[in-house]
Amino acid sequence: VRARRLAPTERLRQSAWRRLKSMSWFLKSAAITLLTLAPPPRVNAFLRAAPAAVGRRPSRREAESSSDTSGAAASRVVILGGGFGGLYTALRLAEFSKEQPVEITLVDSKDKFVFLPLLYELTTGQAPLDEVAPTFDSLLANTNVKFMQGEVDGIDVGGNVVSVGGVDVPFDRCVVALGGEPLKDTVPGAAENALAFYTLEDAYQLQRELARLDTAPGDVRVVVVGGSYSGVELATSIASRLGSRAHLTLVERGDEVLGRSPPHNVESAKAALASAKVDCKCATSVLRVGAGEIVVCPNEDDSAATTLDADLVLWTAGSRPNAMLGGLAGVTCDAAGRLVVDNTLRVQSPEGRAAGGVVFALGDNAVLELGPLPPNAQVAFQQSEYAAWNVWASLNDEKPLAFRSVALQPTPCPVFTPAHAALARRYTALGEMLTLGANDASVAGPQGLEALKLSGPLAAAARRLVYAARMPTSEQRVKAGVNWLQSPAKELLRLAQETRLNLKK
Repeated sequence: VRARRLAPTERLRQSAWRRLKSMSWFLKSAAITLLTLAPPPRVNAFLRAAPAAVGRRPSRREAESSSDTSGAAASRVVILGGGFGGLYTALRLAEFSKEQPVEITLVDSKDKFVFLPLLYELTTGQAPLDEVAPTFDSLLANTNVKFMQGEVDGIDVGGNVVSVGGVDVPFDRCVVALGGEPLKDTVPGAAENALAFYTLEDAYQLQRELARLDTAPGDVRVVVVGGSYSGVELATSIASRLGSRAHLTLVERGDEVLGRSPPHNVESAKAALASAKVDCKCATSVLRVGAGEIVVCPNEDDSAATTLDADLVLWTAGSRPNAMLGGLAGVTCDAAGRLVVDNTLRVQSPEGRAAGGVVFALGDNAVLELGPLPPNAQVAFQQSEYAAWNVWASLNDEKPLAFRSVALQPTPCPVFTPAHAALARRYTALGEMLTLGANDASVAGPQGLEALKLSGPLAAAARRLVYAARMPTSEQRVKAGVNWLQSPAKELLRLAQETRLNLKK
């Protein structure tokens, strides 16, 4: 009745507003998809290669650049760390420098790359090893990137030399992407009696511990320290793996789990934890970890300490940058031990300029001069594109691209306006995905697309599909996709075998 009474102009205005809101959602989705599939560094590389592809004569500058490099010695680029930041930088740089004499060396202490978000599935048997942790040799087989296994002992910024296992490796450009390490030495007994969940070796150790608990008599007690992404995902995965025999406790120092996550994921996580009967102790600190026990207390109230029996203690409470970075000379580090970089990801010297102009850093090892970015894989993914381009640009007298954060400069930026160029060079939060046990997950859309929410098996399938698309090489993406498609059949086969065994009993 009220709608009929509205003036025609008012109804027209409301209809136009609804259409505009719908179009805005579509344009935001299109912009985020475009920035994900074609970030500015790839666009720059494509535009630079386009003249040759269409048969156009190169410009005078391009011709001079080509003639200058035709007889020059190959530039040496050393990339330290084979995680998301390091490996993806190496692969992208290899693409940018196909026509250039560049020697790229990727250094890591392990022989396998680990896709960390799927480490939970590997531990519980839901994903195979070759999907979660392929070898560097297999990933780099069809590239000009050389892999070198060894521990990084130090970097001589002034001398352009990296020490790897006692061997000096010279470089013209160096990229630091060594990642972080678990922070366990702040609580007595944590290093000796708690198991971190950060590496492939940690996943193997957890598998052995779960196998031990499978044969233990009676109920088992597991305590997970840390209520962020890793803690919640680990608690729900273990609850799904061990079943009703497990009594899990999640200890979080903050007021609630997933304190920085979207409301949809927080609600989904709380529901999953409650369904798994996980006892969440928020606003709680850990005083010490002993053999078979952990002592906790309410924040800032040691007098109310409580001792919890624990057959297994898992530690996911915080990490820090690689300790080697703190001992470097000629660079600037913040209080957390991260290398201070400018908006082109070049490491800064104490004098406020680029440290020799040859060292770059990204991911957990870098902090922008304006402040830190979220400690997640999305940052490393996006920064790797810029790090690769800016390394290549510094070797070829090309213009670098600035990497900035939307969170640090939150000015509105409508799509298809002059400000869109600035948006393209900023960190873009692409939403958040959590695994919450077998065939269960939660997906929340990015800022501006909050209406995109998924839960349960559909979210679990979407999560695996997105991660398959994010694999470092096309061969690895195909392998992950095949494994994802086969998983329902494997689950049906497992259920059929269990049913047959139950019928025999």
